Amino acid sequence: MATRNEWTEWHLTPGGWQRGSTRVQGKGNTWADEPEDRVLSFVYKEVETGASPKASVSSEESWRSKTASTIDQLLQQYGSSPRHL
Repeated sequence: MATRNEWTEWHLTPGGWQRGSTRVQGKGNTWADEPEDRVLSFVYKEVETGASPKASVSSEESWRSKTASTIDQLLQQYGSSPRHL
């Protein structure tokens, strides 16, 4: 069982990466609406278990616009999703 399980949603918009909903250990979830102009969303996670002193870190795509034609251009401009909570 995880001793720490935290995550942050990151949304790519024409204005750059925007923080979305989050989960912080001991504080619970903070929900935020997705930006209306988002074209791509990722979830960044940090999970610690009692078996390992080092956190397991991952970032995975959770949503992609089927109509946006600017995703590659925005990724080139703003870079990949943030890798922090």
